[in-house]
Amino acid sequence: MTHAPVGGPPPNPPGPPAPQGRPVHLARGYSLSARATAIALGAVGAVGIGIAALWPVGDVDSGRPSCVFRLLFGMPCPGCGMTRAWVHVAHGDVAGAFWYNPFGLLLMAMAAFAALYVAYALVRRRPPERMLGWISAKPAVVLFGLWIGWSVFRVWSISQGQDTWSVVVA
Repeated sequence: MTHAPVGGPPPNPPGPPAPQGRPVHLARGYSLSARATAIALGAVGAVGIGIAALWPVGDVDSGRPSCVFRLLFGMPCPGCGMTRAWVHVAHGDVAGAFWYNPFGLLLMAMAAFAALYVAYALVRRRPPERMLGWISAKPAVVLFGLWIGWSVFRVWSISQGQDTWSVVVA
């Protein structure tokens, strides 16, 4: 047994072992998984916008499907027109993007915000995961429901012979 020097404080007893399987928490109560999620969202948003900016508009308007779901199953997916919308927005054609998929504009704006916020937070040495706290479940579920409803309506209108959206799924 070790003794404290005469007149000095007693030695600190060893603490309990670190719990296994729990998330690592960073400063201010944020977890490592939340930080990784925020950084991944920002990076994916930046890469997606970069690809849209580099992709020529003529290639997405050629009519050849670029959607893996469409290539595999031969039918439009809920995000049909989203790639074309992003490419058109990246090249300054907001009206064309809205025509292909109005939710593409919203998603691209959210991706741009995530990319810019994460970059800003990392440069300023602030927690980028703070952005995740701004996401509310109810509006997210409503937006998701509207997007799925819009997609079902488009596919249904094509099945009824309306050619309004045939440009999107051509």
